[in-house]
Amino acid sequence: MSAAKAEKPDPKNWNLAGSSWAGAWKVFAAIGVVGLIGSGVGYTMDARRFAFSWLFAFITMLTITLGALIFVIIQRLVSAGWSVTVRRTAEFLSLGVIPLAVLFIPILVCMGHLFPWLHAEHEGAAPAEHSSLELIKPAYAQPHAPPGPNGEPQTEGAADPHGGRGRPPHSEIMGNPDAPHGAPGGAPAHAGGHRAHGPMGDPHEVEERNVLKLKAGYLNRNFFLVRVAVYFLVWIFIALRMFNLSAEQDKSKDPKLTLRAQALAPPATFLYGVTLTFATIDWVMSLEPMWFSTIFGVIMFAAGVISSYAVIILVTLSLRDAGPLKGAVTTEHYHDLGKLMFGFLVFWAYTSFSQLMLIWYASLPEETTFFHNRWDYAPWQNVSYALIFAGFVLPFFWTISRWFKRNTGRLKVGAFIILIMHVVDMYWYVMPNYHLGKEGFTFHWLDATCLAAVAGIWGAFVFNRMAQHATVPIGDPRLQRSLEFVNA
Repeated sequence: MSAAKAEKPDPKNWNLAGSSWAGAWKVFAAIGVVGLIGSGVGYTMDARRFAFSWLFAFITMLTITLGALIFVIIQRLVSAGWSVTVRRTAEFLSLGVIPLAVLFIPILVCMGHLFPWLHAEHEGAAPAEHSSLELIKPAYAQPHAPPGPNGEPQTEGAADPHGGRGRPPHSEIMGNPDAPHGAPGGAPAHAGGHRAHGPMGDPHEVEERNVLKLKAGYLNRNFFLVRVAVYFLVWIFIALRMFNLSAEQDKSKDPKLTLRAQALAPPATFLYGVTLTFATIDWVMSLEPMWFSTIFGVIMFAAGVISSYAVIILVTLSLRDAGPLKGAVTTEHYHDLGKLMFGFLVFWAYTSFSQLMLIWYASLPEETTFFHNRWDYAPWQNVSYALIFAGFVLPFFWTISRWFKRNTGRLKVGAFIILIMHVVDMYWYVMPNYHLGKEGFTFHWLDATCLAAVAGIWGAFVFNRMAQHATVPIGDPRLQRSLEFVNA
């Protein structure tokens, strides 16, 4: 007898009423309020640090949410039967994009602290010393540059320790606005304490400015705001439409609603891929506008998918143990969820390594600066090592076994490790941009309060909607097939 039949599923129990999870949204709401208060205090103390901490928290929850959304889309796209009882949890998680649209407002308010290209956009109207995009003259181009290791004069083509073909990492070119004038990474000192702005500039400085001007057609405030609106409209429409069709079917039992959801899946897949790619470019990659990677959107997609599987496993296990999913999600489902989580873990590692290998092999300074800022300083180097070993090696060997995937206790541990390392991964992508080229690990208490605020509000909305609907799509025509599912 299969595990699904042994647990005797009872549709009357497939809701949060009377369970310990009925008031879960209130707990999340309390966490969110406390986080908001702490974040608000932090904003008054250090607005720039708040901006980066809030963006980190936002991207962390957004990737999880969009990972759940693509799970729903794909299950509809392939007319999957095995995942029906699991799909409703993913539908709830995907609705988290609605509060995230509101939680994006602080990012809009703090855009000037986050995106250097905003200052370059107005460079012609304001002196460069008032911009956070302070482009400085490279050391090797100075009139009195120190001699090379063999006493020869340093030239533009001389090799540098960063593999940048004679150019320093972008962090050195960009400069550090917090450093005093004349200090390493700061603006050059001269009479009056300001940079000289003449018609003839350093060729590398001119190159940087010209590149940003070429990107200005895309990286400008108005077009950025338009894209933000398009992204959220697309995501909210898809998430709401998929959820509403499923919830309406609970009442009507109309199989035509399944066909409507399947018809929406192909265009939704295309729109999802385009919007996710450009959103991650806009909100993460453009933190360092001179850096680029053609596979970045794919990496963020993989990170979101694997983390969403971890959340789905943890949430459904908790709901099953508490009663609302008893008999609906079985060991057979967790075996498949574990296989998918393992598969996307490998895919995430493959795409991440591909980005590193190709960028390092090409050794272009505009590209290698990304890894220099996360490897040249011991604290960030340790985080990079943690992502390799705790983010991939450990969960890889933990979840590779069929037995471990079918042991829900061990699967829960693996999912928890992956979820924690996803948070670290998003921190690794966002926070080094807080001080490019500056040594030191940048953890701050604002990181915790902002994550509590965003995750708390997100969780309050998701679990509030969960309390209002069945935890299983009881009207789906493939429900019985899912309940009787036995893994191969």
